[in-house]
Amino acid sequence: MEEQWNRIRDRLATLGCLPDMALRPGAAQAGIDALEEHLGVQLPEAFRQFLRIHDGQDGQDGAGLFYGNQLLSVTGIRDAWDGWRDLDEDEMNADCADSMGSEPEGFIKPLYCNRGWIPFAHDGGGNHIGIDFDPDALGTSGQIIAFGRDEDTKRLLAPSFDAFIDDGIAWLGRAVWNGMYLDVARDAA
Repeated sequence: MEEQWNRIRDRLATLGCLPDMALRPGAAQAGIDALEEHLGVQLPEAFRQFLRIHDGQDGQDGAGLFYGNQLLSVTGIRDAWDGWRDLDEDEMNADCADSMGSEPEGFIKPLYCNRGWIPFAHDGGGNHIGIDFDPDALGTSGQIIAFGRDEDTKRLLAPSFDAFIDDGIAWLGRAVWNGMYLDVARDAA
């Protein structure tokens, strides 16, 4: 994972926005272990390594590193996951059942919220990128998904965290920095 982080930092430096990303120092192993215990899951080793190098990004309103989403710290992951637990999950899932979907169909359970969805990035508006530990019949545990309050159709982003990082690095290779955020022209996406 160190090689991937080196590529990310090199690209951000080339774009002139490395300081704007406000990457935090690495998380302590004890913090990652406590997070796993709290969530009741064992995080993928690649994700654990990712957090040990940089524990998310500082600031709620800062620029997002991947696809406009800001990386959460270990504490931020716990807080975001706990925020979803504050909802009456059974009631929300029942109320929203007719409008929930999965893209592609059958990979992500068509729910509003799920204890098995672990957020690790956010858009600042209640939407997340996360690790899915409770996939639907065609999905795989550990797949990366987009979910949140505006995401009626949950989207599969990558089959694993490693694949997500590879895709994110490719996206960064096409991205430009406009002084406020990273973006990719629609025809370059």
